[in-house]
Order: sequence, then C-alpha cells, then structure tokens
Amino acid sequence: MNFLQHFDSEKVIEACVAGAGDFGRGVLRQAGQMKGLSVRIAVDVNAEMAARALQLSGVPDKKIMVCHSDSEVTEAWDKGLFIASGRLELVTHLPFDILVESTGIPDVGARHAELAIQAGKHVGIATKETESVVGPYLTRLAERHSRLFTPLDGDQPSLLIGLVTWAQTLGFEVVAAGKSSEYDFIWDEQDGAVWCNGRRYLAPDLKSLWTLPDNQEASVVTARSKALSAIPQISVPDLCEMTNVANATGLIPDCPAFHAMVLRTHEVPTLLDHREFGGVLQGSGRLEVFNCLRRPDEVSFAGGVFVVLRCEDQETWELLRGKGHVLSRRGHSAMVYLPHHLLGLEAPISILDAALKGLPSGGGSAVKPRVDLIARATQDFVSGQTLEMKGHHRHIEGLKPEVHGATPLSASSPVPFYLLPGAEIVRPISAGQPITLDDVSLPDSHMLRLRLEQDAMFFENLVPLT
Repeated sequence: MNFLQHFDSEKVIEACVAGAGDFGRGVLRQAGQMKGLSVRIAVDVNAEMAARALQLSGVPDKKIMVCHSDSEVTEAWDKGLFIASGRLELVTHLPFDILVESTGIPDVGARHAELAIQAGKHVGIATKETESVVGPYLTRLAERHSRLFTPLDGDQPSLLIGLVTWAQTLGFEVVAAGKSSEYDFIWDEQDGAVWCNGRRYLAPDLKSLWTLPDNQEASVVTARSKALSAIPQISVPDLCEMTNVANATGLIPDCPAFHAMVLRTHEVPTLLDHREFGGVLQGSGRLEVFNCLRRPDEVSFAGGVFVVLRCEDQETWELLRGKGHVLSRRGHSAMVYLPHHLLGLEAPISILDAALKGLPSGGGSAVKPRVDLIARATQDFVSGQTLEMKGHHRHIEGLKPEVHGATPLSASSPVPFYLLPGAEIVRPISAGQPITLDDVSLPDSHMLRLRLEQDAMFFENLVPLT
C-alpha cells in the first residue's frame, strides 16, 4: 500500500489524547512531525501532568495553556494554543475528530470512551483492559452514532488483526496467530544465566535444552519451560490482548491458559502446528503467546506479532525457505511476523484511517463477545480481602489470567478480570478456583454498568442481575 496516496487529503485531523503516558506521549510527539494530524489537547490525572507531557513532546511552554474550566478551554482553543486539562468533560465540546484513550485504567477508559462517542467523536482505544470487558458494546455504541471505536496500531491487537486479515485476504489457512511476550529471555551462555526484564536467572541446564532434537521437540520445550520456571512465562496483558483479538477475529486459544512456550524464533512454526505435524495444537485458527529465547546478539522479538500459515505449495515454500523465511522442520507451516511495535509513534495510521477513511484497525462490526479474560486464584482468599490492581502490567496479586468462552454475568459465572479491581471477597476461595460473581462484591463502576448493557445486547433470554 502507498500510504501517501491512501491518505491523500488536505484535511487536518484533530485528536485529543487522554492519558499522556508512554503511549499517549508518543502520539503527541509524532503528530508534531505530521502535516495531516494535529493533537492540541492532552488530558491526564491533572492539568499540570498533561502540560508536562506536552512539554516533553516538544511543545514550547508559551504555546501551552493549563485549563481548569470550560471557559479557559474555549479561550485556549480560539487562540490556537495547546490545551492541558485534568478532565475530559471540559474538552468534549471542542471540534476534535477522535479521542485517543490511553490512560490504562479500565474504568476510566470505559467512561472516557462512552463520553467521547456520545459527543460525536471517534475513539481509538489503547486501554486494552477496557476493551477486554466492554469492547463489543462500545463498538456497537459507536456504530449507532456513526462513529468508530477501534484499537490502534502501535499496540499488538491492532497489528495482529492486520496481519491475520492480510493472510486471510490472500487465502492462507491461518494455523496460529499471536505475539511474543513483552520481554525476551536472553541467554548468557558463559554466565549460565538468562536475563529477562533486567533480572538475572540462573539456568545451568539450558545448554542441553538449547537445540531441539528431531521428533523430541515438544518434550524438550516442556523441559525448557520447567528449567526456566522462575521466570514468569505468561502475563495478564498478553492474554488481555489476545482476548481482544479473539473477539475481533474469531480465532481462539488452544487452551485457556495458553501454551506460552519458551521458543527460539525459528522454532515457532514447528511447535505451533497441529499435533500430527509435530506441534502442540489441536487445530487451526488458534491464538498463542510465546516467550522468545535468544542470545544477546540475536534480533529481539519482544512484543512482536506473528501468523503461522499452512504451506500448500511445497515448491514455492521451499524456495522461500532458501530466501531465509521461517518454515517448520517438516515444511508444513511457515511464520510471517512483525518483530516490533512502535506504541504511540505508529498509532496515527489508525487515527487517520478512522477519521479520514471511516476504517477501523480492529474487527469493526465483526466484533462480538466470543471470549472473556477471567481470573483463577493461585492462593487461598478469605472473606473481607480486597482485590487490588497493581503495577505497570495491571496485575492482581494472587490471580492468574485465563481465556474462556464468553458468558453473561451471573452468580456462577467467572467475573471478567478487569471488573475485579476493588472487589471485596465475600466468601472463602481456594487456590485453583476461578473467581465467580458469588465470590465477590463488585464495586459500582462505570464499566460494570456497560458490561451489563453488553450482556443484554448480545445474549438472548438473559435473566437480569438483581
């Protein structure tokens, strides 16, 4: 595709960024280098933090106005200044085209998205946690207002949906699709250790597990995972992103907790194939996450996305193998991949597609609640404990993620993971149990209200919760 021709327009798209952290600041920075995109509005926890994000993005102080009221916002806009605000409600009357929601806070993301759609704006969502719980509802709500609710390039769901639909357009059988975990497993052979996310883990047995003998691939990979068990091999963000891809594409995980194998890049199509061909999968159309094992001098795959395709024409694919493409050992499948994601720096592609072309970077009208990201206890809980979301990865201590078929909220159904922050345990829970609605008292949140609306929209014969 020639992007200059695709976006051949004199119109300048106006955007607002809510959540000016790493992703949002990348959008602010990149817009300053573009002719077709203007981002003059930044919203954060408070107006001062939003102003700081604008400064870090290269906006001179004299062009920034810190705004705490409707009148100040309107004054700043009329003067052509950049607006820093602590509340999205203050700026929705301004004539911007699209909201970039990148706060990373599930309930805030739900509130911001609904508010923007009702104000007649498109929404580009980078807060994947919100999308995993109420993405189908917000997609339909946007359609009702002749607007789009869409993921954004720069994050793995959008990039993976693009890669999957590229393969499907070409008629390929998609055996598997997914991403690498956020942090590579980097083996220092001389030190006998693996480094991951800045931490060192002893791995004295890894040398004997570095290569995979023929017909023993799966067993050696299992042993490799056990040898590196001190390193987390699955994370909530990984499965959250795959939940959103499943709801957009219809691809499903092979098992609820994913295989999450530790693989070198060239091993991926061998292991992520059907069992009859030496892989671990029960069928095609599977979503998966792997942990990239590499030496320090090998190229990273951290957070990259991939598809594994069925090789129908052996002669053509052997030709491609000779050109360096990654095929399975038996030649039945091949991997096509993007080993990078550029966060907010490439999000403007999706912003322009939505606002200029009316095209989503996600599933659009095909999005529906096919799966839910749920939580299973890894420890015992007692009544009265409160579940707290923590850290950059938005995890909840004592819970691990799984992906199951979507169900409406009911007393016995598992609760979507990102409805649980702030929930109080109301009866004892044993390690190994999924967290159900009977186990907790959920806080009265914006996202809970939208989830109930989503359940009513998509599930027939629904008995309302009382």
